[in-house]
Amino acid sequence: MAAVVLWAAVGAGLAPAAQAQVQGMPRGDLPGQMGLDMEIDPFPFDPRLEIRTYFQKRLPTEWWANEPEFNLGVFSVGIHIPETWRGNPTGALMQLCPETRNELWRHLKRIELRAIYRRAEWPGVTCRP
Repeated sequence: MAAVVLWAAVGAGLAPAAQAQVQGMPRGDLPGQMGLDMEIDPFPFDPRLEIRTYFQKRLPTEWWANEPEFNLGVFSVGIHIPETWRGNPTGALMQLCPETRNELWRHLKRIELRAIYRRAEWPGVTCRP
């Protein structure tokens, strides 16, 4: 019991100093005080994820895309076209470019698409808004 009273007395003597120190600290740095800074976007743009998601939704059945690569300031994606498909691979890529009002264009200036058809790389397409 005496230890509890002694601890309370010591704690009471330190409370004003500790309180002043806490008031001077930014609130976000305190444990358990997770404030939301309105200047920071709570949903940051992840270009690789957004490009991957776009092509997952739009590629025809049996087509698949490589992971988007970032090189010299441009994202490029290899699109694999099945051997059983008939047509012009480069022309098919033109149809896959995001439309002008797509959210991707708020963050990116262009995306390079490369057709991989019958184990060969075909001429690519540059998508722009």
